[in-house]
Amino acid sequence: MEKWNLFDQPVLSIDVFLTLYKTNHHLVQKLEEQLGKYNLTLGRWCLLVILKSSGRDMVPSELSDGLAVTRANVSNLLNALEKEGCVRRDFDPDNRRSILVSLTPEGHKTISNVWPIYEQTISKHVGNKLTLEEQKQLKILLKKLV
Repeated sequence: MEKWNLFDQPVLSIDVFLTLYKTNHHLVQKLEEQLGKYNLTLGRWCLLVILKSSGRDMVPSELSDGLAVTRANVSNLLNALEKEGCVRRDFDPDNRRSILVSLTPEGHKTISNVWPIYEQTISKHVGNKLTLEEQKQLKILLKKLV
């Protein structure tokens, strides 16, 4: 019996998916290398950015939805960020069964310190490799997939 080699004639859509996956993995690795210097993971960083950009306190389920991760993952991210002094969890004064998450002054400081590194890393690995037109086109194409 002849062994079937999946990659002899790969379907283009599978090849595109695998390329996206490898590219994402590579970019996440580069970001994690830089964020690690600040005791951050990409998940922790994204949670801080979501809180900052919302401009308000948020419930954990909103963070979960915004990050597209499980509530358990958000809980772990919050535990780590709370330990670092970047976020605070308090009972919602209007609903004592609900928790509100807020950025602390340390969280704001962390975002201010790390944002330039985050921006530089993305610029180096995306912006410097694609023209502005290519970036716009890629964004349009990727949005078609979701």
